[in-house]
Amino acid sequence: MKGIERKTVRKSQTKRYRAMALSVPFVLFGSASLAHVNWFVESDAEPLPNVGLSEPLFLISLGIAALMVVFSVWLDGKLPTPPIAQSSFRHDFMEILRVFTGMSFLLTAYEGALVAPHKVAEGSLGLALLFLQAVVGIMLIANRWILVAAVLMLVLHAGVVAKFGVFSALEYAIYIGIAFFLLFNAIPDSALRDKLKPYSVDALRIWTGISLVALAIGEKLAPSALGQVFVAQYQWNFMQALGVTFFDDRLFVLSAGMVEAVIGIVLILGTTVRLAVLALSVMMAISNIVFIIEGNNEAALVEFIGHMPIIGVALVLLLLGYGQRLKVTQLAGSRAALPRAEQNV
Repeated sequence: MKGIERKTVRKSQTKRYRAMALSVPFVLFGSASLAHVNWFVESDAEPLPNVGLSEPLFLISLGIAALMVVFSVWLDGKLPTPPIAQSSFRHDFMEILRVFTGMSFLLTAYEGALVAPHKVAEGSLGLALLFLQAVVGIMLIANRWILVAAVLMLVLHAGVVAKFGVFSALEYAIYIGIAFFLLFNAIPDSALRDKLKPYSVDALRIWTGISLVALAIGEKLAPSALGQVFVAQYQWNFMQALGVTFFDDRLFVLSAGMVEAVIGIVLILGTTVRLAVLALSVMMAISNIVFIIEGNNEAALVEFIGHMPIIGVALVLLLLGYGQRLKVTQLAGSRAALPRAEQNV
């Protein structure tokens, strides 16, 4: 019996080490990947050389990112399933998501921006969307007419698409996920709500993943020059400070973008979600701490306000369950294989 117990302990430790190994590259470049470049770099900043899609550096990084995604799919079946928080805690964290999203909407609108600090509301359409965003923020904070607020969030995002373009709006697709999450949980018809509510967490997870992938491409991979300006301006390339001189800003930004894209893809697929979200949470903390250490309190505040909805989403995915109905490894399986708490979320 003792021999069996030792083997069980060894297997459990091995799984923990695998999880730690997967999280190391995420945390390593956390400060750069979760700092929103567009929030802090002027659009007319002096351009730097982009990383070409055909360059060996990009292709090697792409291959490593693909291996990390494959490893996540493989590891997902090896890790134990953590317990889901009790119903009272689930309600509390859903409330945090609602309030944090409302506060972010209201504070961003107060600064004259739509969904993000760099998307300035201009013209009649911009002002109308700004007013709509403020109204939605108040409704979410006051916990009134949540169904209407969720629908208006989708209308707001459609307006952002019309004003800034599809890809630019995809960078903040997380708000679509939050809208569907709130909508599916607030439908008055009980039969329809019971049918859609189990998919609310899946919608939240998938749209958050899409948002991260779009941010990685839009800020660090396609226009890597913008990310390089940010890293040079704030001196965030800690690899050179550690003596790794060949790790220039181009490689640093590319690595940060790949890490962010991998986390987004993992969320879309639904594998090792809690591990990825945990790494995501550490990254958000790092980016704020670095700004505070540098004495840039204004940037830290902007970063925190912009990250409030992501913090709420992270809490939900960590403690409420991460949705397994639309999980890539679960789609071919049966609903009976899902944890009971997941079936009722």
